[in-house]
Amino acid sequence: MNKNSNISLKDAGKDLPFSVPENYFENLTAQITAQTCGKHISLRKMAKPWLYLVAMFAGIVILGNIAYALYLRNTNLKIENYERYLFSQVDDATLIDLYFENLTENNE
Repeated sequence: MNKNSNISLKDAGKDLPFSVPENYFENLTAQITAQTCGKHISLRKMAKPWLYLVAMFAGIVILGNIAYALYLRNTNLKIENYERYLFSQVDDATLIDLYFENLTENNE
């Protein structure tokens, strides 16, 4: 085994270690055209990613509407519960007095 791992440029020579097959560049265009244009892609295969995208956005819109409806329902329930709480804290006599005070203020 040769212990000298350094090779000089003179020893390496001018031969290229790689080669290109014959007529490679002349036939390259024809090969690419045959591989790409020769196949017929169906409309279903082309539309599939777009259909997935449309379905995803439709799902997002539907889920957003459901979440918003639940938010509004929850907000309305909170308001209703708050009103019930307020009316439970006030007796009937106080409500009647408040009503008559508002009537007299509006008539004057």
